[in-house]
Amino acid sequence: MLVEQVGPHGHPVLRQRFAGAGAECLVGRDLGCDIVLDDEHAAARHAVLTVLEDGRVHVRDLGTKNGTRVDGRRIPAEAGAVLEQGEIIVGSTRLRVRTAHAPSGPERVFRRDFVRRHRTLLAAAGVSASIAFGGFLQWLKAPSSLLLGVTSAALVVLGAIALWSGLWALTTKLNHGSWHLRVHVAIVSIGAAFCAWGYWLAGVVAFATQWAVLARLGVAVVGATALAALYLHLREATAYGRRISLALAGAATVVIGAVAWVVAIGFEEGSVNRVDLGPDVRLGAQRMVPNRDLADYLAEIEELRRAAARERQKSLLNAPLADAEE
Repeated sequence: MLVEQVGPHGHPVLRQRFAGAGAECLVGRDLGCDIVLDDEHAAARHAVLTVLEDGRVHVRDLGTKNGTRVDGRRIPAEAGAVLEQGEIIVGSTRLRVRTAHAPSGPERVFRRDFVRRHRTLLAAAGVSASIAFGGFLQWLKAPSSLLLGVTSAALVVLGAIALWSGLWALTTKLNHGSWHLRVHVAIVSIGAAFCAWGYWLAGVVAFATQWAVLARLGVAVVGATALAALYLHLREATAYGRRISLALAGAATVVIGAVAWVVAIGFEEGSVNRVDLGPDVRLGAQRMVPNRDLADYLAEIEELRRAAARERQKSLLNAPLADAEE
């Protein structure tokens, strides 16, 4: 049997092989044990693993308070449990056991994904595109001092990329024992370039076409790019599976988006260019008549005058004395 002690990150920190029927592996904190644990929740002599005649392993708890668990279930101290392969929890320490009955599986062909295979080219392209966007913004603000603006933008972009990729590379070193720095530089630089150029181009197209929905498309591009970048970082730096990495990346994207939205509102309220338009004013619907010639209006006025003169004549005939007094 092969017994592996699993570390906190899911990687084996100790491996021991025991061969022959009747071979025993004593686990505990005592120095006389075959696998000595640095675990305060484990007893001095906690459990014993015995290789049976058929090649399977018998696990027996030695009457401890915390007990021994096999594949998540606590085993009885008297009977124990028999397994071909599985996980044993002693105290708070995880042990993996594998025997000859457990299939080893076929050999897996070594393949590198697209980012790892082209990490140097992607990193160079992403950094160049990010620096180009920073210099472009400086040129839009102050074209007269182009050299100084581009230099400042390049230093800021390089510093941000170095800090972000350095943190992920350190996480990768702690989890996997290697830095993978170029991979993280490629991820963060390509992601930053997509976010910056995608958001700006969506804004320009929305202004040119007067379609406000295109501005929202730019926000969607930024959110999707941030989600993809965080997912790739997690897959590279941790031992999490696809579902957990996607869930963590999605949660982080939502949090970052909320923080950015709050910060944007604060900057907008404090900006001197902000204009408060007040409440919306909505006019009622009015019925419009088609345009008419001036002669038509004048003809109607003359008709009204004649009608008024006829009415006055009628009033004089009906009440002449009253009109005379006036």
